[in-house]
Amino acid sequence: MPSIKPFKAVVYNRARVKDFAKVVAPPYDIIPPKMREGLYKRHPNNIVRLILGKTYRGDSVKDNRYTRAGAFFRSWLKEGVMTQDSRKAFYVYSQSYKADGKKIERLGFIGLMKLGLGKKRTVLPHEKTLLAPKQDRLNLMRTVNANLSPIFILYEDRRHVIARILKKCAASSRPLIDINEGGVRHRVWRLGSGADIAKIERLMGPKNVFIADGHHRYEVACNYAAELEAKNVPEEMKRNSKYFMVYFVESDERMLTILPAHRVVKDTGGLTSADVINKLGKFFEVEKASGLASVLARIEKLRHSCAFGLYAGKGGYYVLRLKSYAVSDRAIKKNSLDWRRLDVTILHLFVLERVLGVSDNDDNVEFVKDPKEAAQLVDKGRGKAAFFLNPTKARQVTKVALHGEKMPRKATYFYPKPLSGLTVNKF
Repeated sequence: MPSIKPFKAVVYNRARVKDFAKVVAPPYDIIPPKMREGLYKRHPNNIVRLILGKTYRGDSVKDNRYTRAGAFFRSWLKEGVMTQDSRKAFYVYSQSYKADGKKIERLGFIGLMKLGLGKKRTVLPHEKTLLAPKQDRLNLMRTVNANLSPIFILYEDRRHVIARILKKCAASSRPLIDINEGGVRHRVWRLGSGADIAKIERLMGPKNVFIADGHHRYEVACNYAAELEAKNVPEEMKRNSKYFMVYFVESDERMLTILPAHRVVKDTGGLTSADVINKLGKFFEVEKASGLASVLARIEKLRHSCAFGLYAGKGGYYVLRLKSYAVSDRAIKKNSLDWRRLDVTILHLFVLERVLGVSDNDDNVEFVKDPKEAAQLVDKGRGKAAFFLNPTKARQVTKVALHGEKMPRKATYFYPKPLSGLTVNKF
């Protein structure tokens, strides 16, 4: 079970930074090179210099993007660009945005959570991690000695007690930060009431928590804390490293938006579009569609069953609806029923591997968030077929995590991402 606590966040100094929108950034893993250049130009103290610094031809062991990030962070603290709060607090974080024509506010709070360093699982992941990103984040953590971006964690609270505390705080004071970034309004309040903090700590104590985003950073934090135990560093630093900065959000479907990652298959092993349709027609009801919009609308209506959209090129749009889960269950033997019934599981292990017999690896399957872009890749000859999916549901994420299983890659994309630069946890 999680152990959480308030903390003294390092924040940008309002006296030195007049416009917070100029110093924040998206998480490092969704910043392409062009965006990074723009963030560098936006402000000399933009957080991107810490979370995703530039590399240069003359970089060395002593001078590289990790060592520069540590030097930037120390100098910003020394010069007063960033300051550490004098009192411990939780930080209420609201993200307001539109999705499918609806206004949504996702309300959560930022605090510290104790890492699950023992054998007993206290934090439940749902995605596999890769070595290269973990090594990258570990190198960075070694030089900055801080959590620069929060992990995004879901918790269950059917009575919405914590949400009421957060709403009360937001309604009773002006936000510390109020900015618009990428079509999302971000607001942050300081929750410093001792009674409210104690109540949240008590309520969170017995809950299961699930990683929505930040699997690599969580594993790196565990490795870093274990690494410090064997080093001659101050005990306070060792204790602090056992906690990580987390953005906690209730797993309420009404305020969670998960976007799908559509799949573009580059090589179908010589199968023509007619071959693909014929093979899939043995197991799926196949409907011809007039275009992309009708495909997306139709599979959304079929969201409670297993349905995919397919673009086979030359204007050929189709909707595929699985005739029976029994056929996919016979083909997919491993893991729980919840895992086997995921759309992404059926697409990868049944449709691609079993029915079509095509290679299912990152060299052959490209993940694209924009369905129009996916169709365009097929038209440009960079793919043979595009498959369109419904988003994975939050309750599916928690069920699979409770089984101790990992979803197929790119199964979830929680939107919007929490910004980096709102709060920092210094060890």
